[in-house]
Amino acid sequence: MRAIVIEDEINVREGFIKLMNTFCPEIEVVGATDNVESGIELINATQFDTLFLDINLPDGSGFDLLYRLEKKDFHVIFVTAYDQYAIDAFKISAVDYLLKPVSPDMLKNAISKIESNHDIKDEERFSILNEKLEKKFSQSEKIILKDADSMYLVMISDIIYCQAEGSYSSFFLTDERTIVTSMNLKEYERILEPYGFIRNHHSYLINLNQVISLQKADGGSVLMTSNKSLPLSSRKKSTVVEALKSRFVS
Repeated sequence: MRAIVIEDEINVREGFIKLMNTFCPEIEVVGATDNVESGIELINATQFDTLFLDINLPDGSGFDLLYRLEKKDFHVIFVTAYDQYAIDAFKISAVDYLLKPVSPDMLKNAISKIESNHDIKDEERFSILNEKLEKKFSQSEKIILKDADSMYLVMISDIIYCQAEGSYSSFFLTDERTIVTSMNLKEYERILEPYGFIRNHHSYLINLNQVISLQKADGGSVLMTSNKSLPLSSRKKSTVVEALKSRFVS
């Protein structure tokens, strides 16, 4: 495997290359640089398989670099020092990343994922990631959901509810599709909460925009637009009621 590294801090760049040489000898680093302009020149002049790319560069961003390339026939792994919010953005966009400081295990895991099937165009994944990093919280945005075989580009507004399936999560959509992902419901609760999703029960995460009615009797339930009635736990009842009031009652 042939790789290029674009990182503006020389100590970080050299340390990362040394890490790869030591723990991933199957990777040959065939070029390295520190900014957008020289990065574009290096990419266009080099045959390689994988790009390790920092997001914050002195003359722009990693996204600026990628959008200016006419051809992207290589795998991209972002190397970033961002916080937990941004980690959620990477997850929701199905974009591979390494969090600084990079450990040998993190690097090995990222390399092992390179051969996995990615059937969503890179431009779409990078665009979604860029939106999330700019902290936009509109249900007109998209999320990428991955099952064992494929990745799906889904409007957040089209998610009716999510259901916990052990360490997996099932997404129920307005077009009657169900997508089962390998990330647990607690992760999605944190990611989707800013978009109007709330936990109504330990097994369910609902889209408040897809609620038809809330029944307080007989233990409590929530009727969704799919005509599916979901349980409403006693601990969550007041929280869900207040969330609906604050979202739809002026």
